[in-house]
Amino acid sequence: MIDKFRKIIHKLLKNFIVGLLITVFFLVTVACDINMFSKNKEPKEPLVKEGVCLKGENVGGLKRSEVLEKIREHATKINVDAINAGINKSTWKITEEKPGLKVNMEKTLENILNAEQGQEIEPVVEKTYPNITTKVLQGNIVKIAEYATPIVDKSPSRMNNIELAAGKINNIILSTSEEFSFNRVVGRRTEDKGYEYAPIIIRTEEGPKKGDGVGGGVCQLSTTMFNAVEECGLEVTERHTHSSEVTYVPEGEDAAVSYGSIDFKFKNTRQYPIMLKVYVESNTLVVKILENRN
Repeated sequence: MIDKFRKIIHKLLKNFIVGLLITVFFLVTVACDINMFSKNKEPKEPLVKEGVCLKGENVGGLKRSEVLEKIREHATKINVDAINAGINKSTWKITEEKPGLKVNMEKTLENILNAEQGQEIEPVVEKTYPNITTKVLQGNIVKIAEYATPIVDKSPSRMNNIELAAGKINNIILSTSEEFSFNRVVGRRTEDKGYEYAPIIIRTEEGPKKGDGVGGGVCQLSTTMFNAVEECGLEVTERHTHSSEVTYVPEGEDAAVSYGSIDFKFKNTRQYPIMLKVYVESNTLVVKILENRN
């Protein structure tokens, strides 16, 4: 009885294993067939129509990937990087930005794939623009002070002295914490440097007297500068008033200078570099102070 039962079990197991193997074989075969079918059904890369040219080069019959490579080759000869506007740290002179060129790969590819037989296609080239423009740099150069005084005495010698000294100071740049000295920058006012005799105020034991001296008139420049410096809150480190009232500013708002004795000095206490702009315009002496926040 037991032997008979064992035979039945053995036969069932044998049939089960055979059935399992057949099932596995069937599944593997079907999977392979499906895979082969899917491979055979994969879409082919579109081919370019015969005789289509890209910038004179025949690309007819090429696949998409091959056309892209051709476009890249042309792009290396066409692409130009955009150049940012720049600023010279010594002069604050701004050089203008320049746009660039770049081949639009996708649009060029699309045009080639859609081209009719024998059609000539040019690369689609687009302009590129820099991040930093002249307008941006100019916008960061800010006027922080301006003061003007009328030139009452317009004698040629006095005007000459003012313009000579102004030329020494104009466009001077001071870094943060740097000190300006009028006498150091302008130098000794002498005839061999082009300065002439003009009215000055002379200190005497009897009191201030009017007279002539080489370089007369430059005190109007130091005075105008002092008021511009005060306007933007820079630190004045040395300043002396005249011994008598001057006509071009209110009393007590002047700054006298004399080489070797009294000077006008101030320090750039701001966060950024500053530039001094000094010039004569319409019988007026103008001092502007600019700040470069670039």
